[in-house]
Amino acid sequence: MRIHVAVFLILALAGCSTSVERISPGKDVEAVRDFVIASELPELNNLRLTEQIKLLYVNDFFVIIPMRRDKYLIEFRGRCSELRERKWVADMVDIRVNSKMLYSDYDTIRGCVIGKIYALEESQLEELRVLGDAPGSEISVSTEG
Repeated sequence: MRIHVAVFLILALAGCSTSVERISPGKDVEAVRDFVIASELPELNNLRLTEQIKLLYVNDFFVIIPMRRDKYLIEFRGRCSELRERKWVADMVDIRVNSKMLYSDYDTIRGCVIGKIYALEESQLEELRVLGDAPGSEISVSTEG
């Protein structure tokens, strides 16, 4: 079932794109939201932090937090352009209810409030990597420290 959904999403996105550039940010966000719905990702209220947070940037509304065994897709309540700006990060103090947990609807990453947390499997992470990419374009998910 997941393969059918992934193939459908890839074909639909490839059919809509007319160039080899990344799809526009607005469509990027909708493509990820469609992926969440189609994949029926389980929503979590919190996640346990077992190591320092590393972020994979998807777009201004979504990041991925890869842990040793688990992967999580984080959706912010609104646009988080701070993910792309490094100049002020040293001065940022994020809000945490508990230093070993990350909670939706309260905690922040780079000053942006976390709206939702979804659990990801490794195969779903790979699907997100190619989501919205036309043939020859670069991967949408990039590493952001």
